[in-house]
Order: sequence, then structure tokens, then C-alpha cells
Amino acid sequence: MSGSAPAGPARLAAFALLTCSLWPARADNASQEYYTALINVTVQEPGRGAPLTFRIDPGRYGLDSPKAEVRGQVLAPLPIHGVADHLGCDPQTRFFVPPNIKQWIALLQRGNCTFKEKISRAAFHNAVAVVIYNNKSKEEPVTMTHPGTGDIIAVMITELRGKDILSYLEKNISVQMTIAVGTRMPPKNFSRGSLVFVSITFIALMIISSALLIFCFIQTIRYINARDRNQRRLGDAVKKAISKLTTRTVKRGDKETDPDFDHCAVCIESYKQNDVVRILPCAIVISLQLIKINGKKKCLCLLTNLTLLISRRGVPGSVTGINIIRLQGPRGSVLLCYSE
Repeated sequence: MSGSAPAGPARLAAFALLTCSLWPARADNASQEYYTALINVTVQEPGRGAPLTFRIDPGRYGLDSPKAEVRGQVLAPLPIHGVADHLGCDPQTRFFVPPNIKQWIALLQRGNCTFKEKISRAAFHNAVAVVIYNNKSKEEPVTMTHPGTGDIIAVMITELRGKDILSYLEKNISVQMTIAVGTRMPPKNFSRGSLVFVSITFIALMIISSALLIFCFIQTIRYINARDRNQRRLGDAVKKAISKLTTRTVKRGDKETDPDFDHCAVCIESYKQNDVVRILPCAIVISLQLIKINGKKKCLCLLTNLTLLISRRGVPGSVTGINIIRLQGPRGSVLLCYSE
């Protein structure tokens, strides 16, 4: 068969998988083993003493061809109605075989019909071998499939080498060719089925990874929102708790104005007349300004060393979702609330 290269893969992965599953099998199926062919060519040009010899590499035996050595003169098809026939697909394809030639090798170009048709037509004219050169300059030889062609040897070479030999034949220069068996190349483990499997696995992993990424992103957003709500609730609870603390103004004659009275526990300053102070549940008197500064999130009693929110006395349960506990401070039982 002389199929051309299939269309390129689609951009979308799903369409690529569908395309892979529908592609017909190519002649150069990478999963098949093949044999290389060692081809030596001898050109005897008129008026030249020593013959020109060169080697064609690489060559490849057909899948259904006998893997054997052969030697013979190379012949190309005769023109049909004055038109050159390089393909050998026409039923009128003929070869001129000189009487003194016992073995000859047909040189044909790939294209227009199957490999089997080309080889069978050359075998009908008693060729011992067929050398088919590619029809695309950048493609390497492929493993031809041609079941039912019998014992005729079939080899493929590159377009460049095929046209080199054809140029000598068109000048009526004698060309001898020897074909020998080269190396057996094992089949490659990568096939179309493997491609489909790898593609499906890759897409499945991508879907799973994307789902996990989306799940983690949603969980992170929910966590951040919950944390913000708790912080706002905590802040409201702090403000509410602080607002319920007892506030009074220091007057003349109060014990706080006594020089021997304890200073403010935070700023370590003496109380003055007209100072506004709050009395904490632990019986600590602290300046109102310091309560506002230190009570944004939590209130720290420097004497009891408790990082806790202050709640009003005698209210069990919770205040705006903040748990309430009773702690035994150095100055008696203190009803406090906490957030951690």
C-alpha cells in the first residue's frame, strides 16, 4: 500500500484521542520488526576505465519479502505512449530486458497504486527483485506490506538514491546492484494503543489534579472567610465586654489621689483628679486610655497575667459566641471570657 501521512493531531485532547483511534495503519508500522538491506551499486559509464561504486544506506526489506541476497542489472519501465513510466502501476507497463541478462532488478517509484501491484507486475516480467524508492525526499524508507507476492525480493530506498540511479538509466548507462541482508531491527514498544493509553492517563491525571486544586482553593476561601468572621465577632465581643466595665472619674479625696496608693498598673503613673478610669473584674484599676489601646483584641491584666477578654460578672454561658470561664485570681474569683 502506498498511503500518505495522516493529518496532524487535533488541538483538543479529546479530538486527538478520537483521531488516533480512527487513523488507518501505516505501511511503516513502528510496532513491526524489519530488516535493513545493504545495497551496493556499480555504474559502468562508457569511456570511463574504473566503474563507479557506491553504497545505498539505509535500505529496508518489505515485510512479506524473502530476506535473501540477490544480484542483477537494474532496469526501469519503458515509456508508455512517449510518456515516462516510473510508477509501474499501468497495465501496459513493460521492461526491456537485453537477451544476455539473466537476472534483473526493477526500479520503481512509490505512489498511485499499492506495493503489491507494483511488485506483482515486475514479477510478471520475471524480475528477481524490485527496488522501490520513496516519493518524498524527507521521508526515510518504510516497511512495505505486500502479501501474496511470492518469492520476489522487495526493498525500499530513499527518493534521493532512487533518482540518482534513474538518472544513469535514462542515459542508457549500465547499473548493477547487489542486495544483501543487513540487521534485524526489533519492534518498538511504542504503538498507537500505547499512545491512546498514555493520552487517557494524562487527561485523567489532569482532571484529578484540577479537581483537587479547585477543592483546595474553595476550602482556603472558606477558611479565610470563617477566620475573618471569627475575628470580627471577637472584636465585637471585646468592644462589648470593655463597654460594660465600670467607669468612673477620679475626684478630690478619692483613695487613688493618695500619694501612697498604687500607680496605674500599665503606665506606672499616679492618678490625678478628673482622670477617667475603668475598674477591671479582677479589681484592678487601669486608665481608660490604656484599656482602649490594649483592648482592641484582648485585654491583658498585668497583675494576674491573664490574656483574656473581660466579661461582666454573673453572666454564665457565652457572650456573642465567646466562652465564659471563672478564674481564681490573686484577688478573688474573676468571671472572664476567652477566645482561644
